[in-house]
Amino acid sequence: MNSRLTVAAHVLGMISYLEREEGRGATSDELAQSVGTNAVVIRRVLGQLKSAGLVDTRRGAGGGSVLSRDPRDITLRAVYEAVEDDACTLIGRHASAVGAECPVAPVIASYLDGLYVEAEEALKRTLGEVTVDAMSREVMTRVRSCRGASAHVA
Repeated sequence: MNSRLTVAAHVLGMISYLEREEGRGATSDELAQSVGTNAVVIRRVLGQLKSAGLVDTRRGAGGGSVLSRDPRDITLRAVYEAVEDDACTLIGRHASAVGAECPVAPVIASYLDGLYVEAEEALKRTLGEVTVDAMSREVMTRVRSCRGASAHVA
């Protein structure tokens, strides 16, 4: 598994937060700074999210990337499916030496593939139960909690 889902979830959480708290969209530079990556990476992810109908772009004051649907209607499964390649598997696979004399090599990959498919389906079910709205609100609750805890320590 790569980091595209994590980056996309961060991006959508930030967009949701800015829309809710500040009434505006997010620029790719702003998102890149928040995620800690290059703006080109963010624009690529935004393109995938836009193709999936999850974000739009507004021009002018208050513009930038905005959610194209209510965050209560966007699940993390939809985000996962928007940014992960069809050929991408949850767990990477080592190419077995099929011609080897080892009796395990010819069959281990197909056995593990079955397990990995089940694991990915379980992940998708779990992600399907979490909306961008719920994620964003929980993250902000944790941010406030951390800020409160650090304020008491100082």
